Amino acid sequence: MTNYDTKILLVLSFSILASTISGIIFPSLGEFFSPYILVILGLLLFFNLIQLNFQDLISTFKKPKFLFILCIMKVLVIPVTMYFVTNQIYPKYALSVLLLSGISTGLGAPFVTNYVGGRLSIVVGMVIVTSLAVPFILPALVYILYNTEFSIPVFDMILLLVISLIVPLIGSGIIKKYLPKIAISINKSSLPLSIILMALINLAIFSKFSDYFYLEFTFVTTTTVIAFALFAIFAITGYLIMNLNNRGTSMKYKISGLIAISYVNNILVTVFAQQFFGSQVAALAAFYNVPYYIGIIFLKILYSKILRTKNDETEY
Repeated sequence: MTNYDTKILLVLSFSILASTISGIIFPSLGEFFSPYILVILGLLLFFNLIQLNFQDLISTFKKPKFLFILCIMKVLVIPVTMYFVTNQIYPKYALSVLLLSGISTGLGAPFVTNYVGGRLSIVVGMVIVTSLAVPFILPALVYILYNTEFSIPVFDMILLLVISLIVPLIGSGIIKKYLPKIAISINKSSLPLSIILMALINLAIFSKFSDYFYLEFTFVTTTTVIAFALFAIFAITGYLIMNLNNRGTSMKYKISGLIAISYVNNILVTVFAQQFFGSQVAALAAFYNVPYYIGIIFLKILYSKILRTKNDETEY
């Protein structure tokens, strides 16, 4: 990594650590930003869609093989499998695992793709497809597997898509086409701005669960360990799917699969799980933020080393 990459990595690490601690110690500070999480997510997506080549996105939908495979795994195979495994090992967390496993690819995934390295068109395609599929598939899975009626209101999901996905997608396209100089300026500033927005999201999320760190630390520890295990399973699954179906292709495709499966919309799960099932069920999705951000740091370091090794071999 360059000196600039190292500095950004340190800034990202510090901002995530500081926002986590601040959310726990000063929950009122995080609660101030809680009502605006949807807007913050939309801004985060907007800043990172500036880098999207819309022709690549169109090409991805014209040849939807990878998207179809990833989508089926993401919204159906993985959640069902993880539910049954968890129900055998640790039934208390079965519902939490099902909700987190079956949710759509996250709106923060494009940032991870741009920062770590990957095919942005694949990840954005997964955000779009899974966001449209989840409101219909996940409630059905919860009803069938858990015998609990759970419905994500269609109007709420449409509002979520419009504010957090459609507006940034269309807005970034318009600016790139008609205001290219502004697009270039946004692109240059997107990384530091994205880090600030992610820190605000982290602050807001941990403020909601501040009491658990004082009153139920064992629960926090157990839930966080499970979150790390799920992240690892999701990441490995996404990587292997792309590896099996794209043998010989670049690392970018494999990283894209990893990101599309592991960087999920856990913020949305936190909101809906709290509403329908209570904070203990929602806690897993909230604490998933820990491996989520540590994973970014780890992937950046690892991918940079892989690229450096390949470059050294090429020069040799």
